[in-house]
Amino acid sequence: MQQPPIQGTGEAAGELRSDAQHLTSRAANRIHSEVDARKGNAAQQAKSVSNAIQTAAGQLDESAPTWLKSAFQQGAEQIQRFADTIERKDSRQILNEVQKFARDRPALFLGACAAAGFAAARIFKAGGEEQARQEFRHTRRIDEDQPWGDGEGVLGGQSTRSGQQFGEQPDNSASATQTVTPASPRGEFV
Repeated sequence: MQQPPIQGTGEAAGELRSDAQHLTSRAANRIHSEVDARKGNAAQQAKSVSNAIQTAAGQLDESAPTWLKSAFQQGAEQIQRFADTIERKDSRQILNEVQKFARDRPALFLGACAAAGFAAARIFKAGGEEQARQEFRHTRRIDEDQPWGDGEGVLGGQSTRSGQQFGEQPDNSASATQTVTPASPRGEFV
């Protein structure tokens, strides 16, 4: 047996729908205003990239293929036009153009997205590797300065500072009775 609807349910649903639309509209406006505030910086960076590509094209020597120089110049011009578009239009207009482009040329749009993704991944990967190298150098310097260390970059009782690589046997000519005490995983000597 079905129960009759509770009075006011339709009004509450309408009010919730209205509140959700209002919040969505406010969030969209906030996002667009943030994008508009930052687009000048993006346009400036795009122009900088365009100038760098144009300079690289101009510095190619005469033995370089003409198609390569032409490709550089066309790429620089495309980036320059993109920067100009970013400066002239607001975020809503740009979003509408991107959506129209995606509907009109979906394969090209997906290809461009994939290329941008690969480029971003390469940039982030390169930055991450450099950060890891810097952290390793910093950690090694801290380890060498610890009071319990002998200043030789000791790892498990073997010196790595004197040019010795991991896995190589230490040069025991200086002390024939050198004893190596392995360290436990917690850094305690056993």
